[in-house]
Amino acid sequence: MIMCKQRERQMSKRSIALIGAVVFSAVSAFASSVHAWDHGGHMATASIAFAEIERARPDLIEKIGQVLLSHPDPGPFAVAAGESSGKERMRQMFIECARWPDDARFTIHDRPAWHTARWPLIADDAPPEAKAAAEARGDAPAGQAIEALKLNFAVLSNPEAKPAERATALCWVLHLVGDIHQPMHVTDLFSKEFPAGNAAGTTVYVADPMGESTMPLHMLWDSNTLRSTELEEVDQHAREFVEAYPRSALAELEAHGKPDAFREWARESYTLAEDFAYGYGIETASDPNKDLDPDRLLKNMMKWIVEGISPVAEAPEVPAEYWEKLQVVAHRRITLAGYRLADLIISAADRIAAQRQHTRVP
Repeated sequence: MIMCKQRERQMSKRSIALIGAVVFSAVSAFASSVHAWDHGGHMATASIAFAEIERARPDLIEKIGQVLLSHPDPGPFAVAAGESSGKERMRQMFIECARWPDDARFTIHDRPAWHTARWPLIADDAPPEAKAAAEARGDAPAGQAIEALKLNFAVLSNPEAKPAERATALCWVLHLVGDIHQPMHVTDLFSKEFPAGNAAGTTVYVADPMGESTMPLHMLWDSNTLRSTELEEVDQHAREFVEAYPRSALAELEAHGKPDAFREWARESYTLAEDFAYGYGIETASDPNKDLDPDRLLKNMMKWIVEGISPVAEAPEVPAEYWEKLQVVAHRRITLAGYRLADLIISAADRIAAQRQHTRVP
């Protein structure tokens, strides 16, 4: 009888561990399927980067356009460029490039695990099993955004890469630099309510400060005030951000070259999440389906994005102080990402030129 009870306890512990692992995997899978910054944010970052490249290295503009003409998924670029021509056509294709990894969702080009690099943030009320799950990660974030950024920057800098490969890599570099500058996208909150993590803030909701619905906290940071993808509005935002945050005002901005630069950029975002995005103590309402399979969660998210239908009827209002500071943080990070992107692309072009000068590339 005692042996049976011991075996039952052991099986129970194994079952709890297995359930925890399954839930953690499901939450991780869902978190990897969301995107950082909404289209407007990625587009504004690309607009800033293009202007910076044109100012510093106008000789690269035509080369960038030639690379993008070799993209293996040309449809979105043709739509984005429309009837434009010359340098403006190249610019509009470049801006599309930054959002293309999201536009390519559910196609053969989709790489769901590349969009996040999430370190655990452990709340005071997190139960022991939640702390154990978070600590089990060690210093390795969930999601492969940092590794993917390293890979794609290497391809972009490689003179032996095929034009189509370089075009795809350019889009991922543009997109992923934006991703890791978004605080929600490098963080999972572990708490009593979310012992397996809150899926990068996608399972907690707040009232939309700019609308009448509720929205995931993740999407509040993604969208902030950049709700339009109209190019005129995107460019206007980009100009305003550059005016508000010139290079000289960004102390953390320095030339790319450190081996762990991409990781450092993501850790900057993590610190912002820890100190402000969650550290402020903002109140949220949980998705009633948060414990269900990630497919249901993803459907909820898509209904919110496409139809404006939220699974949460009511959620706490965002404090005015939080909303104001969120805009400052988000717009500053978008601008910083734009400058860094320009520097990266110039660096990649210079690496190719240097290698071609000293080696015979087939």
